[in-house]
Amino acid sequence: MKTSNWVIAVIAIVIVVGVLFLIFTGMNKNPGTTSTGDTKSVTIKNLSFEPVTRTVSVGTKVTWTNNDSMDHTVTSDDGIFNLGTLGPGQSGSYTFTSSGTYPYHCTIHTSMKGTIIVK
Repeated sequence: MKTSNWVIAVIAIVIVVGVLFLIFTGMNKNPGTTSTGDTKSVTIKNLSFEPVTRTVSVGTKVTWTNNDSMDHTVTSDDGIFNLGTLGPGQSGSYTFTSSGTYPYHCTIHTSMKGTIIVK
């Protein structure tokens, strides 16, 4: 009888430790709704997006800041996001909620292109 009580106690401890691990690491969240809460930036200057390609996690908010001397837009090629016209010193953001590759461009200066990769 003592041995079975000991085994039950060890199993209970393992279960409690496992549940606490899941709670504190966030692994109990649904993969489709996990939000990192991170913010990443892209700078607009010298008629380009810097970095040209940025890789982020699902749930990341990307903020574009226009540090150029002229207006620019940030418009996804597939129409998912459009931050409108950003004047010098202005910023705009978009939060990526699904994995994928999101190419974008400036509609004013069509040679300006960038890509956000969401994993």
